[in-house]
Amino acid sequence: MKKLNLVLMALIMASGIAFAQQGESAVSVNLGYGSGSFHKAFKVGAEYKYNITDAIRIAPGFDYFFKSDGIGLWSANVNGHYLFDIKGAEGLKIYPLFGFTLLGTTGSADAGDYNPGDYLPDGYGDLFDEIYDDALEEAGGGNETRFGCNLGAGIQYPIAESIDLGFEIKYQFVKDFDQIVFGINAAYKF
Repeated sequence: MKKLNLVLMALIMASGIAFAQQGESAVSVNLGYGSGSFHKAFKVGAEYKYNITDAIRIAPGFDYFFKSDGIGLWSANVNGHYLFDIKGAEGLKIYPLFGFTLLGTTGSADAGDYNPGDYLPDGYGDLFDEIYDDALEEAGGGNETRFGCNLGAGIQYPIAESIDLGFEIKYQFVKDFDQIVFGINAAYKF
């Protein structure tokens, strides 16, 4: 009976240790670059990472892309990572990622102070202004928000007991706003 109790205690303690590893959390900041046919710009972002299991991690985050040609961009993401340990490289992990994104644009693609309608005879300028404004909006002006998905991969390496450095690349599949995003990050584990 004592042996059974000892085995049960060992199992309970081992499961508690495994749970502590599974529940590891981290916050990270990242710098990167996004490149799509509509927008190319540097970005800053933040992410919270939570290990559901030792290998499966969920990572919600937010990225802000600096304005380029009058258009700014932001994306809220929820990604899943499946972590693989690299044998022979203590702490080095690689992971594929899949997730969802909500991507939004800000600003407008205007042509500065130039308005062709100002140079037309009376009565025609207002009509041209309306057509011109519609064309600017279709060319990427105004604010838009779209859902999409992310597909990519990353790598992380611990440089201290509670700090990891990493690199991530992902493709964001978003109607009319597809882009590839590269980023480096530093994560604090707690």
